[in-house]
Amino acid sequence: MVIKNRECTCCVNDKTVKHIHFSKDGKCNFCDTYEKYKDQLHDYENLEKLFLKKIDRKGNYDYDAVVGFSGGKDSTYVLYRLVHDYKLKVKAFTLDNGFMSKEARTKIDRLVKELGVEHEYVVCDNSILKDMYHSIVSKYLSPCIACSILGYAVMINYASKMNAKVCIHGRSFYQMFRNFSTDVDDIFKPLIEAGLKDEEIDFNQLYSVIIDKIDLLVDKKLASRVKNELLRDGKEKGFRDFVAYFLYHPYDQKEIVSFLEQNTSWRVESEEEHFDCQIHHGALYLKNMMARRNHLMPEYSVMVREGVMSKEEAKAKMNQVIDKEVAESELKDLCKYANINYKKLMFKAKLYSKRWW
Repeated sequence: MVIKNRECTCCVNDKTVKHIHFSKDGKCNFCDTYEKYKDQLHDYENLEKLFLKKIDRKGNYDYDAVVGFSGGKDSTYVLYRLVHDYKLKVKAFTLDNGFMSKEARTKIDRLVKELGVEHEYVVCDNSILKDMYHSIVSKYLSPCIACSILGYAVMINYASKMNAKVCIHGRSFYQMFRNFSTDVDDIFKPLIEAGLKDEEIDFNQLYSVIIDKIDLLVDKKLASRVKNELLRDGKEKGFRDFVAYFLYHPYDQKEIVSFLEQNTSWRVESEEEHFDCQIHHGALYLKNMMARRNHLMPEYSVMVREGVMSKEEAKAKMNQVIDKEVAESELKDLCKYANINYKKLMFKAKLYSKRWW
């Protein structure tokens, strides 16, 4: 018998989550994996030692680290800590994905000047941006997947291009572990596992596993362009470590915001999350429609496991409504940019949402 609305007994994940399954006691596989890794993930004394090894300045590098910078709270906090606490020579960079908000650019320009770091906007060839959005949105109905592929490729490559020892990013703990399970082939999983090992990593081998997945997501011609154009420096000069700052340091949203407000000019303005993306509401609306529930459910489940919020609080957040008019307007802008038929996209999304779970 199929149980339509089976929910994990520990978090808010239910059977709509991809690759989920439940133990006899009703616990999902993501909670089981979390329990196995929990002690290691919170042993911040040893994690700090591991982080220090990764940013050790030994070697002939032009920069200690390059840092992906969106102007959001997490990347601003990471950049501040690396410069002021760890005293690293840093080059910050921002991927202009075609949908960067004016607010983000203004904030980025102000903050990099304030923090005294070099910064560059990385602009991809417009044809590869449009082709990637067209291919991914048409096939998977999610512009975020396209942005992730482009973002990871640029970040992994940029450290090699700038001759930096490492690339450091500020992806939150909740984002990193939303799909993390020992039996799920998540694209971020190899990076987490490599990041927790206290041993030498063969980065060419590590990234080859991730890069090969691009062939499964897009057509061969586009995949070849990503590998040959966006990953050129990494392939020619050797890949560098891709370090998740919040894999080694505690993550507390309220403390991060409070710290930034006390030590920098950073403030919450129009929105705290994803203010840098002009199509964020549209992307979330589309993903929620397909999933028939809030797309952020797996992230809220990580928060429940971490004790950041209760199951009731998580469910209340999942019931928050997206402004349909704003979302549809953003999706129309995306479709115009990527040469996608809006009506066909919405029909496909609604059809997809009616599938039997």
